[in-house]
Order: sequence, then structure tokens, then C-alpha cells
Amino acid sequence: MTAEQIRLVRELRGEVCQCGKKKRVRQTFCYADYKRLPQSLQSALYKRIGEGYEAAYRESLAFLTGEAK
Repeated sequence: MTAEQIRLVRELRGEVCQCGKKKRVRQTFCYADYKRLPQSLQSALYKRIGEGYEAAYRESLAFLTGEAK
């Protein structure tokens, strides 16, 4: 596993969203952040680590933080 993948697994196991709010274990973001994402990004977050999840996470985070291109 790469360092990024290890960090993402730890984040998935955690209970705090990147925004600081509570989230469920095994979910990427809190419900509010997840619902802010376009459907295409919501779906992409169901990809497996090593099979596209990392890119989906980066794109979702960029969208949520306003850094999307």
C-alpha cells in the first residue's frame, strides 16, 4: 500500500469528517458533505482503494473545499 492509501484507510476507519463533523466509520465524509457532492462523485467514492477511490477522494475534497478545476 502507498502512504496515501494507508492514510485513506485510516480516515475511513475514523469517526471525524475532513470538515471536523462526526461521520460514520467506513464512510468517506459526513452526511452533509456527501450530499453536497454531485452524483458522479458520490458514485465514484464507492470504488475500491487501488481501483479509483484515491482519485475520487481527491476530486471530492477539491469540490468540497472550492478548489475544483
